Amino acid sequence: MKELLGILVAKRLSVIAVLLAIFVGMLVTYLLGRLKNRFIKFASAIALSAMLLTACASAPRGAMVKIGEKYITKDQVQKEYDRVIASYSDEQKAKYDESTEEGKKASLTLKQNILDMFSNIEVVKQKFAKLEKEYKDEGKSEEEIAKVSVTEQEINDNLAKVKEQLGDKFNEELEKAKLTEDELKYKIEDNLYSTKFQTWFSENYDPTDEEIMEKYKGSDFDGPQINASHILVENEEDAKKVKSRLEAGEKFEDVATEVSKDPSAKKNKGVLGTFTKGVMVKEFYDAAVKLKVGEISDPVKTKFGYHIIKLNEIVEDYDKFSDESKKRIKQNLKKSLLSEKFKTEFEKIQKEVGYLPIKNFK
Repeated sequence: MKELLGILVAKRLSVIAVLLAIFVGMLVTYLLGRLKNRFIKFASAIALSAMLLTACASAPRGAMVKIGEKYITKDQVQKEYDRVIASYSDEQKAKYDESTEEGKKASLTLKQNILDMFSNIEVVKQKFAKLEKEYKDEGKSEEEIAKVSVTEQEINDNLAKVKEQLGDKFNEELEKAKLTEDELKYKIEDNLYSTKFQTWFSENYDPTDEEIMEKYKGSDFDGPQINASHILVENEEDAKKVKSRLEAGEKFEDVATEVSKDPSAKKNKGVLGTFTKGVMVKEFYDAAVKLKVGEISDPVKTKFGYHIIKLNEIVEDYDKFSDESKKRIKQNLKKSLLSEKFKTEFEKIQKEVGYLPIKNFK
């Protein structure tokens, strides 16, 4: 610790910075207290405190995050925050009135979201810069390199499309958004990086069929495939009347066509077709799957109203599901798996490019 103090003093750092280094070192040493090797504990604490101190000492005023050699500052976030607020209606602006506790919280949350957005985009840019160099060194095709880079031509092409779509209203819309044309180009560039990163991530971390089927077991989509019809009415009393008519022998499709509030009933006579768990609202599916084929339910309440349901078919075995059902299930599970992978893998990418948060707004 004396040697560290000597180095700090030699660099003429402030007393506060020195005390901060000592405090962080002691804190990290304590947190690493469960490790068996005392040398590793001490060395790790000093290394981490030195890293934080170096970042703070060399950082520009108001630095919030360091990514590689680049900093994102409070002024940058504030400028974007002011622009966003200025583009809001008076009613929207009132939600961010910092003279109230709720407004203060909303304001801090928005600023943190802007900081996170700036940080994530910069992480992506630096990751892509590394990948672009690797791809070129490996002699990959221009098509592959284009997947991890954004050119000035692409930005200008997208800007031209925006101008074409807005026509004479282009400048008016820029004014509403409180943007200059150059600032819009930066936004377009960020959007291109974001879109390309999503594509790159999906291609490189695409879940396998084995992963998808493992995820399927016990998921919100794990359940029989059914084919059902329904009659939708506004209240329970009307639903009971419908049930009585059906029990008296009237045909389900005739009653559905006559009284169902479902707009499609006039054409499909109440037949919803084939679907699996997770497609319909939970209350509807749970009631339908308990029925026997041909059986008609009691009134079932959902957010849409009251349903009388008839089960037309049920398939228990996933292998016998329709191709459409399997495709839908796999798409939903793939999204879920990619979301889970994204969280863990993006943290690795942050570490790879040297992401270091210094301050936050919360």
